[in-house]
Amino acid sequence: MKTIKCLLLVCLMLLVTTSQVLAANLNQPSLSAETLLGNLAQAKKTERIIGGVTLTALGIGTGVLVSTIKSGEDLNKEDVDVLKTVGYWGAGIMIGSGVIILALPSEAENHYKDVKTINDPAARENAAYSSLVFCAEKARTERLVSGTISAGAALYYLFAEPNYYSEENYNKYSGLMFAAAAASSFFIRSAEEKILDQYERGQGYSATEGQHRPSFRMGWLPNGCVTAVYSYQF
Repeated sequence: MKTIKCLLLVCLMLLVTTSQVLAANLNQPSLSAETLLGNLAQAKKTERIIGGVTLTALGIGTGVLVSTIKSGEDLNKEDVDVLKTVGYWGAGIMIGSGVIILALPSEAENHYKDVKTINDPAARENAAYSSLVFCAEKARTERLVSGTISAGAALYYLFAEPNYYSEENYNKYSGLMFAAAAASSFFIRSAEEKILDQYERGQGYSATEGQHRPSFRMGWLPNGCVTAVYSYQF
């Protein structure tokens, strides 16, 4: 059990590190919204491929590991059958999830594909900016929801009574793991949010002291709807 918790914590740290590296690679100033959206789409595609391949490989490895379980002094035949059933189901879920991740494009990839179909450069740029805003707001909402759920789970495990059949209280390890996940969600901004801030800084949206800059933008979305964005610096 302790080994499994350590593996989960390592996987969480790898995912956080990967997302930060991908976000750092996007930090190129003074780029257009279309270019930044393309960079974001490529970064999310890379992240998706890494995650899908990793999850699929873990599923295959789990299946191979489960197949080596044999009955002996510690496990009878019934215990082995139960472990193998659960293990094969878990391996199948991981492999299936990995294949789905590899097959389905991310939100940013779909938006960039739609934006590229617009012929007018100005409309394409406005649509790209609207896509950046949409992706950033969605990522922020998901980040806060995930952080709230992790924080609730952390409180539950940290204050939960230890299992009666275990000498050591493993709940505290689970609580610390969920607390780390909550802190990561609350304090580490997503790549989508960072790249939107980068674009807005490049466009002069960051107000200097004593200067007010109103800005109004209109354009066409890929689905034919009109988009209008008004901003005022103070």
